[in-house]
Amino acid sequence: MDFKILNKKNSREKNMTKQENYYAEVFEKPWGRMFYDLLFPQLLPNLTKDSKILSFGSGFGRTETFLEEQGFEVTGYEPDVEKLEMMSDQTFRQLTGTFDDFAETVKNERYDVILIHNVLEYVLDRKVVLELLLSLLTDGGTLSIVKHSKYGSMIEMAAGRDNPQAALDVYENEAVASHNHGDILVYDDDWLTDFVANYKLKLQEKFGIRHFYGISQNAEIKETENWYQPMLKLEQKVAKDQTLYPVARLHHLIFKKTKENLL
Repeated sequence: MDFKILNKKNSREKNMTKQENYYAEVFEKPWGRMFYDLLFPQLLPNLTKDSKILSFGSGFGRTETFLEEQGFEVTGYEPDVEKLEMMSDQTFRQLTGTFDDFAETVKNERYDVILIHNVLEYVLDRKVVLELLLSLLTDGGTLSIVKHSKYGSMIEMAAGRDNPQAALDVYENEAVASHNHGDILVYDDDWLTDFVANYKLKLQEKFGIRHFYGISQNAEIKETENWYQPMLKLEQKVAKDQTLYPVARLHHLIFKKTKENLL
């Protein structure tokens, strides 16, 4: 089985331009910085010093490099070779190739932590991917998933990008074009929670990310610390506010796998 991405039709030249823009957003822009400033403190308390980590869809390797610097053993998988070509000084174990290549490589491996961050929205064979990854998770292990939310996506499309048609498509469960990748097909938290429950995983924590900072398109003000620091504090304050959770652009869900023979 190939690792299928929705609507990946751009020429290599156009795709590289998108990759370069996305790279800048991840490493250079304040909205990229803020995502990781929110994500890492949510993730780290769920890791132990000897955690063996697999990151499925490792992209440019920012999360993976950070975790390796914290002393963790990290394996990343990224099928997009254009992203890998833009990485520099990567020292964690990096896998690539088709999904079948990946599955064959890791079939006898086990991981204490599996990360699937902003990936499953772009994958046609979502169940197949999850089935493989969950089979690699150790008893008592942690699954961290970052995903788009339905209502947060609608707000940002309609109010932030002045694209009510895209917001309507999300509401009607249609795929919509993303800014940096192929089409996004948003899926529900409840579907995910029910699916992983079949593999003895229970939801431990959930966080909202990007409630507000992606709505305004005023890039100039976002380059200032007078905007960044209060916005970061605001996002940190509301990250676990369950009233606001549905309208966050991204949801971060952390699951734990029940240990066998647990009384």
